[in-house]
Amino acid sequence: MLPKHQTKPSTLPGVKGWRKTFSSLQVRDYRWYWASNVSGFFGFQMQLVARGWLIYNMTDSALLLGIVTAAWALPTLIIGPFGGVIADRVEKRNLILLNQTMTVLISLAITILIVIDAIQVWHLLAASILSGVIFSLNMPARQAIVPELVGEERLTNAIALNSSGMNVTKIVGPALAGILVGVIGIPGVYMIITGCYAGTVLGMAKVPRTGITLRKEKRNVLSDIAYGFRYVRHHLTIRVLLILEFIVNFLGWPYMMLMPVFARDVFGRGASSLGLLMSAIGVGSLFGSLGLAYLGEFKRRGFFLLGLFFVFGVGLILFSNCETFNLALFSLLIVGGVSTASFALNNTLILGNVEHEVRGRVMSIYMMTWTAEAIGVLPLGALAEAKGVSFAVSLDGALLVLLTVIIAATVPQLRKL
Repeated sequence: MLPKHQTKPSTLPGVKGWRKTFSSLQVRDYRWYWASNVSGFFGFQMQLVARGWLIYNMTDSALLLGIVTAAWALPTLIIGPFGGVIADRVEKRNLILLNQTMTVLISLAITILIVIDAIQVWHLLAASILSGVIFSLNMPARQAIVPELVGEERLTNAIALNSSGMNVTKIVGPALAGILVGVIGIPGVYMIITGCYAGTVLGMAKVPRTGITLRKEKRNVLSDIAYGFRYVRHHLTIRVLLILEFIVNFLGWPYMMLMPVFARDVFGRGASSLGLLMSAIGVGSLFGSLGLAYLGEFKRRGFFLLGLFFVFGVGLILFSNCETFNLALFSLLIVGGVSTASFALNNTLILGNVEHEVRGRVMSIYMMTWTAEAIGVLPLGALAEAKGVSFAVSLDGALLVLLTVIIAATVPQLRKL
């Protein structure tokens, strides 16, 4: 049974032309949800630059940079299914508020350690692990609540706008963090990061409760988890989309964690140039997500999704072999656009094909595929140290292209989706 207020979006007047790109923002509850996400994304993007620069200058190790980044993956794999069950059983908005408050406290603790000059790599490692626990409990609810805020007919638009907000922060956040590292230092940047996470809590507090889903059957926690996995196993479309998400997360996204290596060692530049590289990804991502928001519910989305994955792999090969900094920025515009559009479209297709009462559990499995990015950083970081970062990213891009072609040829159901 859906929350009563979910019928609100369908009563809003239709929006045509370019304005339909932002139609979900007409929904008041979604606007606060979106603002909350943007605040958190901004802090996260700044943290990527500040933490990456801090770790790499402390250790000079691409492998250690990868290990700290990947540390959140293990708790996500273990706790993730429980997060989905909880999201299906409790009020999602309250669960999100609790988890985001914990994120603020972790960021505050790291900030204090940096300010008093007591920060160690193991502190950042522990924070990454704790963040993985919070991520596992938070993200299934954050994903599953979207249809309850905007309705099914605006789902693609809402998810794409969420990605657009994230990508605006990719443009501003990294560049600003790169500049501020040289102006106010790592301690000052982390203070701003903590403030952004606090803004996430304040924004989500404005979102009203959406109600608890009425379950058809009463099961214990383990039975609920097992039912979620059985649901995926027997649902071909969802199963294939999750496999694709795992592949692209393992091979495609880890390149971002090696941006400090490209900035300092490949192009011989500083933290401000690291911010420019990350911002180029953000600019491309913004156009990619806004384009998808404008398209909305279009036909042959499965075929389009495969095309995005293919271009993602080709873009990684081009970027990792760039000889000039400006050419690298242009390549990252392409990579950012196709990668974010593919992420948002795959997310939409999964949510749109899942029954309401099991969304939290399916999205927890979906979140588990995100750990592939952190896991993929480890072999990529090791290979970067052994053979060079350009070779490592090129290999990942080539494998992504190859596997996309194989799936497109062997799974006709996906092409026709």
